[in-house]
Amino acid sequence: MANVRDKVDIKLNGETAAQLAKQPIQYNTGFTLLPGTYSLKFLARDDETGRIGTYLNKFVVPNLNKELKRVPISSVVLSGQRMDMRDSLFTAGKDKTPTVNPLIQNGQMLIPSVTRVFSRSRDMYVYLQAYERGVTAMQPLVAFVTFYRGQTKAFQTAPLPVTEGLDPKSKAVPLGFSLALNKLQPGRYNCQVTVVDTTSQKAAFWQAPVMLVQ
Repeated sequence: MANVRDKVDIKLNGETAAQLAKQPIQYNTGFTLLPGTYSLKFLARDDETGRIGTYLNKFVVPNLNKELKRVPISSVVLSGQRMDMRDSLFTAGKDKTPTVNPLIQNGQMLIPSVTRVFSRSRDMYVYLQAYERGVTAMQPLVAFVTFYRGQTKAFQTAPLPVTEGLDPKSKAVPLGFSLALNKLQPGRYNCQVTVVDTTSQKAAFWQAPVMLVQ
């Protein structure tokens, strides 16, 4: 359906080599796809050693126009880091700030967590979008994040009222949280995001396992 191939040359010196020892290299690209079920395959090759790493995962692009029972929402991004785009070690494209990337705001990019392992000493960022199809004016939303340990509710944020921010073209409403994790004990949790349309009384629920470490 779509393919991209890039080559990135990283010029190492004492300073950048020290940075790479402490943080991973992140690569970003984008595709525009129709609703459906897809498989994503990512391959990375180190030209110096010839080593190859691959990643394969299925994902779904939902048809939001057919979502009638729940509030349509995007994928939920969990992150433990924001990075200033000016601090990039390299950029594969001519412009390091893509035209459309909801994860970039005010020159800072939200770095998604692939492992969903978070340090209690740092904040967790939660970002998603809700969609309000067929409306001329924004309908108020309320969102909150809950952490469960087994069947026990360990923590829940205060409800976040959202009354503005509707994109007139995409009908997307951005929802973002910054959570301090230092009051939670290390261990495994289920993180749940709840979005409620207070006008229609429709709701959406998203849940994923996370690990908190010291």
